[in-house]
Amino acid sequence: MELRDEDLILEEVRDYLTAYLRNIHQEDIILDNERVVVDLNQLYNYGLMEFVEFLINNPQKGIDFIKECYNDAYYTLRNEYPTNVIIAVKNLPKIFKTTRKGKIFTIEDIRSKTLGKLVEFEGIIVMASKIRPMLKKAYYICPKCGREVVREIDILNTDSEKAVCECGAELNLIEHKSIYTDFQEIKVQQPLDLMENPEEPPKYITVFLENSPGIYAGRVKITGIPIKVKKSKKLPIYDIHVKALHCEVLDGEVKIKLTNSDIENIKKIAKRKDVVNILADRLIPEIKGHSAIKKAVLLQQIKGVKKPGKRADIHILLITDPGIGKTVILRKIAEIPGNLYGSVTTATGVGLTAAVVREKTEIGEDTWVIKPGLLVKAHKGTACIDELTVNKELQSYVLEAMESQTIHISKGGINAKLPAECAILAACNPRWGRFNPEVSVAEQINIPAPLLSRFDLIFPIRDVSDKDKDKDIAEYIVDLHRAYLDEKINREMGLDYLEVDGVKIDKEFIIKYIYYARQKKPIISEKAKELFVNYYVEMRKKHQITARQLEAAIRIAEAHAKAKLKDVVDEEDAKEAINIITECLKEIAYDPETGIFDVDKILGVSKKERDKLTTVYEIIKELSEKSELVEHEDIAEEAKKKGIKEDELENIIKKLIKYGDIDEPKPGRYRLL
Repeated sequence: MELRDEDLILEEVRDYLTAYLRNIHQEDIILDNERVVVDLNQLYNYGLMEFVEFLINNPQKGIDFIKECYNDAYYTLRNEYPTNVIIAVKNLPKIFKTTRKGKIFTIEDIRSKTLGKLVEFEGIIVMASKIRPMLKKAYYICPKCGREVVREIDILNTDSEKAVCECGAELNLIEHKSIYTDFQEIKVQQPLDLMENPEEPPKYITVFLENSPGIYAGRVKITGIPIKVKKSKKLPIYDIHVKALHCEVLDGEVKIKLTNSDIENIKKIAKRKDVVNILADRLIPEIKGHSAIKKAVLLQQIKGVKKPGKRADIHILLITDPGIGKTVILRKIAEIPGNLYGSVTTATGVGLTAAVVREKTEIGEDTWVIKPGLLVKAHKGTACIDELTVNKELQSYVLEAMESQTIHISKGGINAKLPAECAILAACNPRWGRFNPEVSVAEQINIPAPLLSRFDLIFPIRDVSDKDKDKDIAEYIVDLHRAYLDEKINREMGLDYLEVDGVKIDKEFIIKYIYYARQKKPIISEKAKELFVNYYVEMRKKHQITARQLEAAIRIAEAHAKAKLKDVVDEEDAKEAINIITECLKEIAYDPETGIFDVDKILGVSKKERDKLTTVYEIIKELSEKSELVEHEDIAEEAKKKGIKEDELENIIKKLIKYGDIDEPKPGRYRLL
């Protein structure tokens, strides 16, 4: 833009801008809204390009001018001026949101050259203070000469604190006339998907929000002015913070840029019948085999269809024998933008959810602040939680997120409901080192039944010795080590990428595919509905499944249809989902004695075991009518008649004591409670 007189630019656009505000913000004027947010991109497209450029370089003067024009527009419609209106701006035109390198403007681009300019960037909240009142417009009176003084207060301008009259007397604040605003300080981190190198330490910046509604977590888009704050008394060195003019909470969904070429390649691969298998295998190429688990994890990333009151997220629990590579799986999935990895061995309960702590903020005061944890930061993504069983106390924190997909906190005057709409991919080792299919899942892992029942899929990954399989795995592991140093082997193994139908399928392509597939919203067809209904009715008649398994099957079928870019969930998708659920139940709920899937077995007490518990309880109950304390020998004799062996009896009696049905006041003697 050619250098011109600033006032001339403003006067040239005054009438045009006033007309724009009268037409586009007519509703704001009619409703007498205190806060008016002007869309700069819309203003730019309206023909006010020169003014928008002026405002970006002179934000405070530009906003003051918009306020003047808004007051004029307000007067033409209401024949009066507004008493107190706040003007905010948002949505910079694309030309002003890209750097010279052509990339999106981010936190790391906020430097000395951007001071005093208007910028817009995205960030994830990592700390948020409670809302406090801040004096914005102060009305003073001089006790000596009676003069009234009005001052606009800037929190970072120390000169504004000197309330002294021209006559030298200290001014007194007139409380009832003065205007206050809601002030909040937040600290935001640059999202990993917007970092040139995600391996680098994350970039942070502190943002000051005036007129804040109370924003405590999530991904935000901030339009504001970078300002300098002096920290060193000796040196002319400053910290850069941002004074926000507008803060918009985004939906949390990571936005990935797709070119026309990307979409063509995605649609080309989607036509293949084996597309789900190809993508699932390439998702975690470091792990050999386990195709069912890889497929389930891929579908988890694509998600089901979100509906009111129904979650779209698929929760998966992996119970793995040592050395299988569960951490590799979790860390690989955490590399997908929007996903996060955390280990319970190093986390705290509030580290998983959110912490409310007292902390010194940038304005130099101790106050209560919220620090969002893993589940809140993974909103709209996947929280990869390792070693879930290590700390039992932490599991209650995970349960709330899985149940309501929100985190409630109330402390230090802060009452907030933080969104935690994320899928959970958790992993743990069995209590006794190896998974035993004969023993219930609940007995092998320290996870309470309510939490365990929230997982849609539970996969035990067993380390079973098999000569041929072991040879394949050994060769694969050795080649994996060689591949990092030998490009030929790397290419043969397809670690970096695999070429299918002329399309290079690598990590970047799979991430783009997942993002594109997530946008689909397939509807369940009549034939798929019939399959689901028949499956549920048959499984209820013969096996002990619940409606939760049906809900899980629907989510998986929707994700499968989305993976194939379909608009309808058809029979193929329903069958695939039923197969995945059935395979999962075979591993964790199959009772070889009865030949049925008993879901209760997952939670600790199968139908068969429940019947035996009832039988022994009834034996003790009958014997206790003759004597308050019942001898072990008498119980064993009666149990033998009912087909219960001695070693089984020992286990059943221990469980009856554990459940509080009986106790053992003397060794080998029991009574009812």
